[in-house]
Amino acid sequence: MQKIVTFLLIGSFFFGSCHSSYEKVNDSTRESTQTFFPVTDYLKGQLKELDSMPITPLKTITINRKTDSEWVKRESIRRFAMPFLTPVIDSVSMSSFFSVKSFLDQTINAFTFSYDPKKQLPDSISLNHWDVYINPQQSTVERIYMVKEKVVGEGTITTQLTWKSGRDCSIVIITQKPGKEPEIRKEKMQWNFDN
Repeated sequence: MQKIVTFLLIGSFFFGSCHSSYEKVNDSTRESTQTFFPVTDYLKGQLKELDSMPITPLKTITINRKTDSEWVKRESIRRFAMPFLTPVIDSVSMSSFFSVKSFLDQTINAFTFSYDPKKQLPDSISLNHWDVYINPQQSTVERIYMVKEKVVGEGTITTQLTWKSGRDCSIVIITQKPGKEPEIRKEKMQWNFDN
């Protein structure tokens, strides 16, 4: 399913590049009116695959440059992934709030689909940006990156979520309080150690 969805997404990128459904933003970037990549469904598919694999994931936690790690049960991946699944990212839920720009980034050899708000977001949506990176040779999703931000008191909490397909996922939480150094906490769940 991943390859079919990715193929359709890349196909719409190339097809749309030649038609009026894309507006030119600059020489290398285009703004699309096409449907959004179904990030939440894709991640649920990844989790379903992991449920059937004989793996023992490694969880690492780094707080302000101090790292600790432990081997955990496979079921821990699903609990760890919950922040990646909300809010639901698809065309129905997000197209009225976000626009998408797509381009071929030759420095990382990936098609990048970048999503940013079109207008002021309601308080119920803490997600304020995400990217989908697709390998142009294999037509597969390589990585998904999301940024959530919320105001807590006078400070902010920024959460950066990165999902590397078939490999690992990580969550970086940056807590910034007025007049203080930011506190940075990184948690990573890795299940593939081949690369």
